Amino acid sequence: MKIISPKIHAYIDYLIAALLIFFHWIFGYEVKEADSWIPLITGLVFITYSILTRFRNEHFGIISLKTHLILDALLGAVLIITPWLGEFSGRPPYIQSFLGLVILIIAAMTHNVTYKSGGNNTLE
Repeated sequence: MKIISPKIHAYIDYLIAALLIFFHWIFGYEVKEADSWIPLITGLVFITYSILTRFRNEHFGIISLKTHLILDALLGAVLIITPWLGEFSGRPPYIQSFLGLVILIIAAMTHNVTYKSGGNNTLE
């Protein structure tokens, strides 16, 4: 069921990226804890490829929405798996895994519209 438009997906991406970047402050992790760095790094990667994605008919979109959704799935899987691989700080891994699951669900529910590059208003 594809009910999320690319435009809404873009807004959700920026919200999730901010949540990941500020994860350690929001959820009370210390910056020196190794498990607070994984959300920070994935958040920075997430916002970078979100900025570079062609969500609508834009001139600066480098990455197609299809590629973006594949990257979302990979990043979501990384967020789900990494806290279970080791005990970094002894904190429960559920919050980070939940965020990864949310990213996977949003990627699966986004309507994949492919735009032609070059700024015209036609679909490929």
